[in-house]
Amino acid sequence: AIIKLAQGYQDHPDTLALLQESARSDKHSWVRGEAIKQLAQGYQDHPDTLALLQESARSDTDSDVRGEAIKQLAQGYQDHPDTLALLQAWARSDKNSWVRRTAIVQLAQGYQDHPDTLALLQAWARSDTDSSVRVTAIEQLAQGYQDHPDTLALLQESARSDTNSWVRVTAIEQLAQGYKDHLDTLPLLQELARSDTDSDVRGIAIEQLAQAWHNQPWLWEFLRDRTLHDPFERKKLWDDNPRQAALKAILEYYPNHSQIQSLLQDRADHDSDPKLREFAQDELAKLRQEARGKRQE
Repeated sequence: AIIKLAQGYQDHPDTLALLQESARSDKHSWVRGEAIKQLAQGYQDHPDTLALLQESARSDTDSDVRGEAIKQLAQGYQDHPDTLALLQAWARSDKNSWVRRTAIVQLAQGYQDHPDTLALLQAWARSDTDSSVRVTAIEQLAQGYQDHPDTLALLQESARSDTNSWVRVTAIEQLAQGYKDHLDTLPLLQELARSDTDSDVRGIAIEQLAQAWHNQPWLWEFLRDRTLHDPFERKKLWDDNPRQAALKAILEYYPNHSQIQSLLQDRADHDSDPKLREFAQDELAKLRQEARGKRQE
Protein backbone atom coordinates (compact mmCIF):
# COMPACT_ATOMS: atom_id res chain seq x y z
CA ALA A 1 0.00 0.00 0.00
CA ILE A 2 2.86 2.39 0.81
CA ILE A 3 4.47 1.87 -2.59
CA LYS A 4 1.17 2.28 -4.47
CA LEU A 5 0.36 5.40 -2.47
CA ALA A 6 3.74 7.01 -3.09
CA GLN A 7 3.98 6.12 -6.75
CA GLY A 8 0.34 6.52 -7.77
CA TYR A 9 -0.66 9.53 -5.68
CA GLN A 10 2.57 11.46 -5.28
CA ASP A 11 0.87 14.80 -6.02
CA HIS A 12 -2.13 14.23 -3.76
CA PRO A 13 -2.03 16.69 -0.84
CA ASP A 14 -2.40 13.92 1.78
CA THR A 15 0.29 11.55 0.48
CA LEU A 16 3.32 13.30 1.89
CA ALA A 17 1.83 13.57 5.38
CA LEU A 18 0.81 9.90 5.35
CA LEU A 19 4.30 8.81 4.32
CA GLN A 20 5.87 10.99 7.00
CA GLU A 21 3.55 9.56 9.64
CA SER A 22 4.28 6.00 8.50
CA ALA A 23 8.03 6.61 8.50
CA ARG A 24 7.95 7.96 12.05
CA SER A 25 5.41 5.86 13.86
CA ASP A 26 4.09 2.79 12.06
CA LYS A 27 4.41 -0.21 14.39
CA HIS A 28 5.85 -2.39 11.61
CA SER A 29 9.51 -1.77 10.87
CA TRP A 30 9.21 -2.81 7.21
CA VAL A 31 6.49 -0.17 6.72
CA ARG A 32 8.69 2.52 8.28
CA GLY A 33 11.59 1.45 6.08
CA GLU A 34 9.50 1.49 2.89
CA ALA A 35 8.03 4.90 3.77
CA ILE A 36 11.55 6.25 4.26
CA LYS A 37 12.58 4.89 0.87
CA GLN A 38 9.56 6.43 -0.88
CA LEU A 39 10.08 9.79 0.83
CA ALA A 40 13.74 9.87 -0.18
CA GLN A 41 13.03 8.95 -3.77
CA GLY A 42 9.83 10.89 -4.36
CA TYR A 43 10.16 13.91 -2.09
CA GLN A 44 13.91 14.47 -1.97
CA ASP A 45 13.59 18.23 -2.36
CA HIS A 46 10.86 18.71 0.23
CA PRO A 47 12.25 20.69 3.18
CA ASP A 48 11.10 18.10 5.77
CA THR A 49 12.54 14.97 4.12
CA LEU A 50 16.19 15.40 5.03
CA ALA A 51 15.43 16.04 8.69
CA LEU A 52 13.11 13.02 8.87
CA LEU A 53 15.74 10.74 7.32
CA GLN A 54 18.36 12.01 9.74
CA GLU A 55 15.99 11.46 12.66
CA SER A 56 15.21 7.89 11.55
CA ALA A 57 18.88 7.09 11.00
CA ARG A 58 19.75 8.35 14.47
CA SER A 59 16.94 7.04 16.59
CA ASP A 60 14.67 4.43 15.03
CA THR A 61 14.64 1.39 17.29
CA ASP A 62 14.95 -1.05 14.37
CA SER A 63 18.35 -1.60 12.78
CA ASP A 64 16.88 -2.29 9.31
CA VAL A 65 15.09 1.06 9.37
CA ARG A 66 18.22 2.89 10.50
CA GLY A 67 20.16 1.16 7.73
CA GLU A 68 17.60 2.14 5.08
CA ALA A 69 17.65 5.76 6.25
CA ILE A 70 21.45 5.80 6.14
CA LYS A 71 21.48 4.38 2.62
CA GLN A 72 18.96 6.95 1.38
CA LEU A 73 20.86 9.81 3.00
CA ALA A 74 24.14 8.69 1.44
CA GLN A 75 22.67 8.25 -2.01
CA GLY A 76 20.31 11.21 -2.12
CA TYR A 77 22.09 13.80 -0.01
CA GLN A 78 25.74 12.99 -0.62
CA ASP A 79 26.70 16.65 -1.00
CA HIS A 80 24.82 17.91 2.05
CA PRO A 81 27.33 19.20 4.61
CA ASP A 82 25.95 16.99 7.42
CA THR A 83 25.90 13.65 5.59
CA LEU A 84 29.57 12.70 5.68
CA ALA A 85 29.96 13.39 9.40
CA LEU A 86 26.78 11.46 10.18
CA LEU A 87 27.91 8.46 8.13
CA GLN A 88 31.25 8.46 9.91
CA ALA A 89 29.49 8.61 13.28
CA TRP A 90 27.16 5.72 12.45
CA ALA A 91 30.00 3.65 11.04
CA ARG A 92 31.96 4.14 14.26
CA SER A 93 29.35 3.80 16.93
CA ASP A 94 25.92 2.44 15.99
CA LYS A 95 25.16 -0.40 18.38
CA ASN A 96 24.17 -2.71 15.52
CA SER A 97 26.89 -4.15 13.30
CA TRP A 98 24.67 -4.30 10.21
CA VAL A 99 23.98 -0.57 10.48
CA ARG A 100 27.69 0.10 10.89
CA ARG A 101 28.47 -2.02 7.84
CA THR A 102 25.84 -0.17 5.79
CA ALA A 103 27.43 3.14 6.72
CA ILE A 104 30.91 1.80 5.90
CA VAL A 105 29.81 0.68 2.43
CA GLN A 106 28.22 4.07 1.75
CA LEU A 107 31.36 5.87 2.91
CA ALA A 108 33.61 3.71 0.76
CA GLN A 109 31.48 4.03 -2.34
CA GLY A 110 30.31 7.62 -2.02
CA TYR A 111 33.31 9.29 -0.40
CA GLN A 112 36.19 7.23 -1.74
CA ASP A 113 38.35 10.30 -2.39
CA HIS A 114 37.72 12.00 0.95
CA PRO A 115 40.97 12.13 2.93
CA ASP A 116 39.44 10.42 6.00
CA THR A 117 37.84 7.43 4.29
CA LEU A 118 40.88 5.28 3.56
CA ALA A 119 42.31 5.64 7.06
CA LEU A 120 38.96 4.79 8.64
CA LEU A 121 38.55 1.68 6.48
CA GLN A 122 42.06 0.54 7.33
CA ALA A 123 41.43 1.00 11.05
CA TRP A 124 38.17 -0.94 10.91
CA ALA A 125 39.74 -3.72 8.84
CA ARG A 126 42.60 -4.18 11.30
CA SER A 127 41.12 -3.65 14.70
CA ASP A 128 37.35 -3.36 14.92
CA THR A 129 36.05 -5.66 17.62
CA ASP A 130 33.24 -6.93 15.37
CA SER A 131 34.40 -9.49 12.81
CA SER A 132 31.59 -8.65 10.35
CA VAL A 133 32.73 -5.01 10.34
CA ARG A 134 36.30 -6.14 9.61
CA VAL A 135 34.98 -8.24 6.72
CA THR A 136 33.08 -5.31 5.21
CA ALA A 137 36.05 -2.96 5.56
CA ILE A 138 38.37 -5.49 3.91
CA GLU A 139 35.95 -5.96 1.00
CA GLN A 140 35.65 -2.21 0.46
CA LEU A 141 39.42 -1.69 0.62
CA ALA A 142 40.04 -4.47 -1.89
CA GLN A 143 37.39 -3.21 -4.28
CA GLY A 144 37.91 0.54 -3.98
CA TYR A 145 41.60 0.88 -3.16
CA GLN A 146 43.15 -2.07 -4.97
CA ASP A 147 46.04 0.02 -6.29
CA HIS A 148 46.83 1.77 -3.01
CA PRO A 149 50.25 0.63 -1.75
CA ASP A 150 48.93 -0.30 1.71
CA THR A 151 46.00 -2.49 0.63
CA LEU A 152 47.92 -5.60 -0.37
CA ALA A 153 49.89 -5.69 2.88
CA LEU A 154 46.72 -5.27 4.93
CA LEU A 155 45.00 -8.13 3.10
CA GLN A 156 48.03 -10.35 3.60
CA GLU A 157 48.11 -9.49 7.30
CA SER A 158 44.38 -10.26 7.68
CA ALA A 159 44.67 -13.54 5.77
CA ARG A 160 47.53 -14.71 7.98
CA SER A 161 46.64 -13.50 11.42
CA ASP A 162 43.10 -12.26 11.96
CA THR A 163 41.62 -14.23 14.83
CA ASN A 164 38.33 -14.80 13.00
CA SER A 165 38.14 -17.43 10.25
CA TRP A 166 35.49 -15.53 8.25
CA VAL A 167 37.80 -12.52 8.08
CA ARG A 168 40.72 -14.69 6.96
CA VAL A 169 38.52 -16.28 4.29
CA THR A 170 37.45 -12.86 3.00
CA ALA A 171 41.05 -11.67 2.77
CA ILE A 172 42.04 -14.87 0.92
CA GLU A 173 39.23 -14.41 -1.61
CA GLN A 174 40.18 -10.79 -2.25
CA LEU A 175 43.87 -11.69 -2.65
CA ALA A 176 43.12 -14.48 -5.12
CA GLN A 177 40.71 -12.39 -7.16
CA GLY A 178 42.48 -9.04 -7.11
CA TYR A 179 46.18 -9.83 -6.69
CA LYS A 180 46.60 -13.14 -8.50
CA ASP A 181 49.70 -11.94 -10.35
CA HIS A 182 51.53 -10.55 -7.32
CA LEU A 183 54.56 -12.64 -6.42
CA ASP A 184 53.49 -13.17 -2.81
CA THR A 185 49.90 -14.27 -3.44
CA LEU A 186 50.43 -17.83 -4.65
CA PRO A 187 52.85 -18.92 -1.89
CA LEU A 188 50.65 -17.31 0.77
CA LEU A 189 47.53 -19.11 -0.43
CA GLN A 190 49.43 -22.40 -0.66
CA GLU A 191 50.68 -21.91 2.89
CA LEU A 192 47.17 -21.19 4.19
CA ALA A 193 45.68 -24.11 2.27
CA ARG A 194 48.18 -26.41 3.98
CA SER A 195 48.47 -25.03 7.47
CA ASP A 196 45.70 -22.68 8.61
CA THR A 197 44.24 -24.02 11.83
CA ASP A 198 40.66 -23.63 10.58
CA SER A 199 39.32 -26.17 8.09
CA ASP A 200 37.00 -23.62 6.43
CA VAL A 201 39.98 -21.37 5.71
CA ARG A 202 41.99 -24.26 4.27
CA GLY A 203 39.05 -25.30 2.11
CA ILE A 204 38.48 -21.81 0.70
CA ALA A 205 42.19 -21.39 0.01
CA ILE A 206 42.15 -24.69 -1.91
CA GLU A 207 39.10 -23.58 -3.93
CA GLN A 208 40.65 -20.19 -4.75
CA LEU A 209 43.92 -21.81 -5.82
CA ALA A 210 42.06 -24.21 -8.10
CA GLN A 211 39.96 -21.47 -9.69
CA ALA A 212 42.83 -19.07 -10.30
CA TRP A 213 45.67 -21.46 -11.17
CA HIS A 214 43.99 -24.51 -12.73
CA ASN A 215 46.14 -24.17 -15.85
CA GLN A 216 49.37 -24.54 -13.87
CA PRO A 217 51.18 -27.91 -14.01
CA TRP A 218 51.81 -28.02 -10.25
CA LEU A 219 48.12 -27.85 -9.30
CA TRP A 220 47.24 -31.52 -9.87
CA GLU A 221 49.85 -32.75 -7.43
CA PHE A 222 48.97 -30.02 -4.93
CA LEU A 223 45.27 -30.96 -4.99
CA ARG A 224 46.10 -34.66 -4.79
CA ASP A 225 48.28 -34.01 -1.76
CA ARG A 226 45.48 -32.04 -0.05
CA THR A 227 42.95 -34.76 -0.92
CA LEU A 228 45.13 -37.33 0.82
CA HIS A 229 46.73 -35.39 3.65
CA ASP A 230 44.59 -32.50 4.94
CA PRO A 231 44.18 -33.16 8.68
CA PHE A 232 40.41 -32.47 8.83
CA GLU A 233 38.46 -34.43 11.43
CA ARG A 234 34.69 -34.17 11.31
CA LYS A 235 33.11 -32.76 14.47
CA LYS A 236 29.78 -31.52 13.08
CA LEU A 237 27.65 -32.79 10.23
CA TRP A 238 27.68 -29.45 8.41
CA ASP A 239 31.46 -28.92 8.53
CA ASP A 240 33.14 -28.60 5.13
CA ASN A 241 36.03 -30.98 4.55
CA PRO A 242 39.06 -29.48 2.73
CA ARG A 243 39.92 -32.95 1.40
CA GLN A 244 36.55 -32.98 -0.32
CA ALA A 245 37.11 -29.44 -1.65
CA ALA A 246 40.38 -30.60 -3.20
CA LEU A 247 38.78 -33.73 -4.65
CA LYS A 248 35.92 -31.70 -6.15
CA ALA A 249 38.46 -29.37 -7.77
CA ILE A 250 40.27 -32.36 -9.27
CA LEU A 251 37.00 -33.69 -10.71
CA GLU A 252 36.19 -30.26 -12.15
CA TYR A 253 39.56 -29.38 -13.66
CA TYR A 254 41.08 -32.82 -14.36
CA PRO A 255 38.08 -34.98 -15.34
CA ASN A 256 40.15 -37.16 -17.67
CA HIS A 257 43.27 -37.61 -15.54
CA SER A 258 44.53 -41.18 -15.48
CA GLN A 259 44.77 -41.30 -11.67
CA ILE A 260 41.25 -40.10 -10.84
CA GLN A 261 39.69 -43.53 -10.47
CA SER A 262 42.44 -44.82 -8.18
CA LEU A 263 42.27 -41.65 -6.08
CA LEU A 264 38.50 -41.93 -5.73
CA GLN A 265 38.83 -45.60 -4.80
CA ASP A 266 41.42 -44.76 -2.16
CA ARG A 267 39.16 -42.13 -0.58
CA ALA A 268 36.07 -44.34 -0.84
CA ASP A 269 37.92 -47.11 1.01
CA HIS A 270 40.16 -45.29 3.45
CA ASP A 271 39.08 -41.71 4.22
CA SER A 272 38.26 -41.12 7.88
CA ASP A 273 35.29 -38.88 7.01
CA PRO A 274 32.12 -40.86 6.20
CA LYS A 275 30.71 -37.99 4.11
CA LEU A 276 33.81 -37.95 1.92
CA ARG A 277 33.77 -41.74 1.59
CA GLU A 278 30.16 -41.51 0.41
CA PHE A 279 31.02 -38.69 -2.01
CA ALA A 280 33.90 -40.69 -3.48
CA GLN A 281 31.71 -43.80 -3.81
CA ASP A 282 29.05 -41.78 -5.67
CA GLU A 283 31.65 -40.31 -8.04
CA LEU A 284 33.11 -43.76 -8.68
CA ALA A 285 29.65 -45.07 -9.54
CA LYS A 286 29.21 -42.21 -12.04
CA LEU A 287 32.55 -42.98 -13.67
CA ARG A 288 31.70 -46.67 -13.99
CA GLN A 289 28.28 -45.89 -15.44
CA GLU A 290 29.88 -43.56 -17.99
CA ALA A 291 32.42 -46.24 -18.89
CA ARG A 292 29.64 -48.83 -19.40
CA GLY A 293 27.75 -46.37 -21.60
CA LYS A 294 30.80 -45.81 -23.79
CA ARG A 295 31.40 -49.55 -24.18
CA GLN A 296 27.82 -50.04 -25.34
CA GLU A 297 28.05 -47.32 -28.00
